Amino acid sequence: MTRHVLCLSRSYLAHLLPALGKRHSDTRYHHIVQTDAEARSIAAQGGEVVLNLEAVIREGLSNETPLWREPEDMRAVTGFSWSAIQSDRYLPHFDHGTRLRIAGLLDGAVRELFARQHFDAFVSEPVALFITHLLFYYCRSNGTKPLLWGNTYFPDYFYFANAANMSTPQRNGTLEEPEAQRLRQTVEAYVGGVVGDKAGPAYHYAFSGVKNTRLGYFKQRRGEMPLVLKPGLTSIGLQAARLGRAALKRALFPRGADFITAGSVSEHTRYMRSLLTPPRIYDGMPETASADHVVYPLQYEPEASLLYYAPEIVSQTSFVETILKALPPGKLLWVKEHPNQFGALGLKPWRRLRKRYANLRFVHGRQSGRELLKRAGLCVTISSTMGMDALLIGRRVLVAGDVFFRNFPGAVALASYAHLGEALNDPASYTPQNERVALTERLIDFGTHAYRGDPQPSQILFEPDNLDRLVAAIDNELVDGDPRSTPGDSHRDRGS
Repeated sequence: MTRHVLCLSRSYLAHLLPALGKRHSDTRYHHIVQTDAEARSIAAQGGEVVLNLEAVIREGLSNETPLWREPEDMRAVTGFSWSAIQSDRYLPHFDHGTRLRIAGLLDGAVRELFARQHFDAFVSEPVALFITHLLFYYCRSNGTKPLLWGNTYFPDYFYFANAANMSTPQRNGTLEEPEAQRLRQTVEAYVGGVVGDKAGPAYHYAFSGVKNTRLGYFKQRRGEMPLVLKPGLTSIGLQAARLGRAALKRALFPRGADFITAGSVSEHTRYMRSLLTPPRIYDGMPETASADHVVYPLQYEPEASLLYYAPEIVSQTSFVETILKALPPGKLLWVKEHPNQFGALGLKPWRRLRKRYANLRFVHGRQSGRELLKRAGLCVTISSTMGMDALLIGRRVLVAGDVFFRNFPGAVALASYAHLGEALNDPASYTPQNERVALTERLIDFGTHAYRGDPQPSQILFEPDNLDRLVAAIDNELVDGDPRSTPGDSHRDRGS
């Protein structure tokens, strides 16, 4: 019997998902694309495009279209208690009427798609987009199994989640002993690498193995290399081109551009301003280790993990100011940029904050985050994996987001801003801890719900063995069973 998989095939997934479809026997892949160009690309690869977002909006906005009204049961069905349209990365940059018309057109197109065809699963990366939330809603309403993927903290494994917060992995069946042993070896080796600063994520410049070439940017866009940015004129030039393209698309919208690219001008302007940040705004690393040093790892923005793990936090700037207000006298807060978003601390909101607080320090994204943690007494994070690094290095971590290590040994799961203030003023928060053995076991347990393979951009993404592992994982999740679950089941008690 033929199984049907719906895919949101935008960006590099317009290359990856058709490649998976070719290798997946008895399974038919149906592709939703962002642009006309992606539709042509997938068709050329032999894939089937069932919905082109650019075409839907282009044709729909030329006629009278109904304004979108959020279904009364949407938040209950999805388990996401926030506005899907206001949580989108791009729609808020259009006027109120236009964004509601766009949302209405997308809703009508997706509703019609599900009325025509039953889908066994929906496969996608979790991107903070209205269309992702909309598809998630219709999946839950129509018995389609959501398979949103994320990478594990350690390499060579990934997991599926069927909830928007992505913190609870799912897997049909259990690991056989040889694979369980391989998982243990992988985790133990990676933990040792983190502690010795010898291993890290593929997107980190120190561990990616990427050598910048003239064609590197295009390989990154196709998913053939991890996204690793380098300070300098090349990155500035590429970003200027991306900003110019977005501005042109905005001018051509809706007749000659998709709404996502047209709505990305502000995002690309922010990236451009970050790249132009002067070095003088940064502080040197602390010279000596001290319990008076507190580290906050600045997360990449916009990023799905911020939305899905902590949607109630309006901005990192406001969160950091809350930390600063609660810090005991004599403590310094060191805000460390993401290694691929260096320059972010040069933006105006951060500079204003720096002027108001004498105990705030800025650390460039290319400085060693692990060395900074070793010289600090405490780490505070929303959902950054640098928090997991801190736990392994022996530091306590205050965790605001509903991320996988929230309840690991050494972590303090924050229930409220008041709880954050209490924890920052508790001397026990600044005492070292050594829970490496227990943390390793928790990571191994997490991995038992994951699969081998890597669906993220990298040099090995399109290697046959990796593609086969991704197909096998999807295939394993398509076995008979109830694809629906109670939304609340995947959401842990924030006060636990």
